Amino acid sequence: MGSLGLFLQCAVSLLFSLVMDRLVQRCGTRAVYLASVVAFPVAAGTMCLSRSVAVVTASAALTGFTFSALQILPYTLASLYHREKQVFLPKYRDAGSSASEDSLMPSFPPGPKTGSPFPNGHTGAGGSSLLPSPPVLCGASSCDVSMRVVVDEVPQARVIPGRGICLDLAILDSAFLLSQVAPSLFMGSIVQLSQSVTAYMVSAAGLGLVAIYFATQVVFDKSDLAKYSL
Repeated sequence: MGSLGLFLQCAVSLLFSLVMDRLVQRCGTRAVYLASVVAFPVAAGTMCLSRSVAVVTASAALTGFTFSALQILPYTLASLYHREKQVFLPKYRDAGSSASEDSLMPSFPPGPKTGSPFPNGHTGAGGSSLLPSPPVLCGASSCDVSMRVVVDEVPQARVIPGRGICLDLAILDSAFLLSQVAPSLFMGSIVQLSQSVTAYMVSAAGLGLVAIYFATQVVFDKSDLAKYSL
C-alpha cells in the first residue's frame, strides 16, 4: 500500500504538471501556489486522523499536487524577478532610477583651457571670457564658434555585482532537497520516542501550517510590492 501511495503521488504530480500552465492562466499564480501549500497539511492531517487505508492512500496521492507546484512555480517566480529586475529587486530598482535621472540631465563637454585650441582650430581666450578672441583671418567680423551640447547620450550602464538567476535557481534546488533530507535525519528518533509514525505526520502537518504563513508573504506581482513595503 505504501508503494501504491507513492505511485499515485507521482501520477497526480505528473497530471498537475501537464495542466499547471492552464491552472495558472485561469486561477492565477497566487491561488495555485497557496492551494498547493494548503493541500499538504490538509493531507497530512487527514493521514493522522483517518484509520482507513483508502483515505490514507488518497491523501498521499493529494500531496502530488504540492510536489508538482513546488517543482514549477518557485522557478517561474525567480525567472519573473530576474526578467524585471528594476521592479522586483531593490538594488536594481534604485540603480535604474538613478540612471534614468542621470539620462535626463544634459551633459556639456568641458570647455577648452586657456590657450588650448578649439575643435575648429581657434585658440581659447585668456581670463574669464567664454568665447575666443577673433583670429587674424576673420578680421573684425565675428566668427561662429561650434559648441556641442550633448542631450540624448545615455550614460554608460552601471555594473552592479551580485547574484544571477542561476545562483537563485540553485538555491531553490538546494532548499527543496534539504527539506526532504533534513527531516529524514530526525524521523527515526521521532518514531522511536513516540512509538508511532503518527507523531511524524503531526510534525509534517505542523511544518505545513508554518509554510502557509510564509507562502502568504511571497511577492507574486507588482501590487504585492506596495503592500509588503508598508
